[in-house]
Amino acid sequence: MNTFDKIDSLMEQANNIIPQKTRKQKVKLYAEGLKAKITQMSFALEKLSEFDNKSDDTVMSTEQKSFTITEQVHFYSDTFWTFLYSSLDVLAQLVNQAMKLGFDEKNVSFIQVNSKLQGNKYKDKTIAKKFDECIKSKAFKNLERYRNCSTHRRQIFILEEMKKVKGTAGYQVSSTAPVTTVVRTLCDNPLELNVKVEQKRIIPDYMIKTKNKILEYINNILGETKPV
Repeated sequence: MNTFDKIDSLMEQANNIIPQKTRKQKVKLYAEGLKAKITQMSFALEKLSEFDNKSDDTVMSTEQKSFTITEQVHFYSDTFWTFLYSSLDVLAQLVNQAMKLGFDEKNVSFIQVNSKLQGNKYKDKTIAKKFDECIKSKAFKNLERYRNCSTHRRQIFILEEMKKVKGTAGYQVSSTAPVTTVVRTLCDNPLELNVKVEQKRIIPDYMIKTKNKILEYINNILGETKPV
């Protein structure tokens, strides 16, 4: 079952179980909001994939463009991290309403809901474990850093390298002529001024990997969300 199917399943459960009309409506609202955030994040990632192996130095165009490829890469990179993290906060809103955790909507975040679920007063440790697994994961910790940088600090550092690739003549390949490739690498820790790129987090491959891991955690949490 994919993420959207799990969201729809939760909405159906909530509609059958939750007695209050207003809370049912809020579950539906945040369920659709979660779908929207995931869609927006996926769109940003798709746009980044379109710029893979392209740069302002390698793409010739006669069209007058408002924004350079580099500027667009930075924009969609910031957008990706922002919406991926936002999907977790909207998920927290959904869990808060479905499970009647009692948080005011203005004060809900993924980290706050996790803190409550880990408390001794909360008995359902299954969903608490799923939240905790996400919070403690490398994927979440790195997501939190990139999102914090892009939203509250500055542009994330991206190293752009252009390399000439040439194959040995005489072999049956599409071309042995020199081809210029473009590789973009995210810095290891965006919160540091003395940046390093030792982890080789290539755009968009690293983002695809992070997206898949975070969606896995979201799916696990949705599966353990029991409306009351």
